[in-house]
Amino acid sequence: MGEWGRLRGRWAVLAVAAAMAGCVAPSAFQKGSAPAPSDVAPMASAAVESTAVEVAGAPSPAATPTPAAPAPQGATLPTPSASPVELAEWRDGEGLPGFDVSRYQQTVDWAGLASAGHAFVYVKATEGTAHRSPTHDEQSKAARDAGLIQGAYHYARPNQSSGTLQARFFNSSGGSWTADGHTLPGALDLEFAEDGPECHGLSQAEMRTWVREFSDEYRRLSGRIPVIYTKTEVWDQCTGGDTSFADHPLWLYDHADAPGRLPAGWDRPTLWQRAIVNDLDRSVFFGSRDQLVAWASAPLR
Repeated sequence: MGEWGRLRGRWAVLAVAAAMAGCVAPSAFQKGSAPAPSDVAPMASAAVESTAVEVAGAPSPAATPTPAAPAPQGATLPTPSASPVELAEWRDGEGLPGFDVSRYQQTVDWAGLASAGHAFVYVKATEGTAHRSPTHDEQSKAARDAGLIQGAYHYARPNQSSGTLQARFFNSSGGSWTADGHTLPGALDLEFAEDGPECHGLSQAEMRTWVREFSDEYRRLSGRIPVIYTKTEVWDQCTGGDTSFADHPLWLYDHADAPGRLPAGWDRPTLWQRAIVNDLDRSVFFGSRDQLVAWASAPLR
């Protein structure tokens, strides 16, 4: 993700430890030099759903959900029952490294990244209501073959169509979720517009409505609350610092030595996109491998 950020130029990034074996602590990341400029686009972000990952017992494999009829106005969305799983303290605890990819990453050393300790990847699936990533299926399969837990992300174009329509397009074009223990909930990539008004020409109230429409429809179709990938400045400016999405996993876009100020409403991120290294956006999941699998396996809330 961070696609607009790449167009404006790379940020200073952190160097990846030579061998990432299993888990890495955020405090262990060392700042390095920025990589050579490239047209590689960054990926999606996510967060643990609120402060705890909830597991609904041992899941059984499920088929890709079939889009249902729109929920009646005022209808209550289903809330799966679940029991909480405690997460590691995110600022000081260990985390699992991961990354994200899109069509800009034509060559990825999947096996090498997995053997170096990377546990997950988000793959770009869609953008707006017309663009489907031509590399999504191939990259998603390669990730699974390498043993990585993978999810999909949608690059938001709020000025093109409603959140409802974009969520439907995303869910039917690679962004659906299944309870197989290998699929992460879909992520909504919300960034400043590449041109024109930074908030895509929407008022703060309109943006809040747009994100809510996307979230409600994706949840209705997939059974999962979507991850929200964003930067604090984007969220504050475009939604007015809305706090009503705190139950959504936060994928914090913040390329720095340590996570900085969080968007309004969240008290911790589930995922942190921390840097670009070797043309790949690098992220951390704040939890253990077992917790990552649990998060992938069970509907939350």
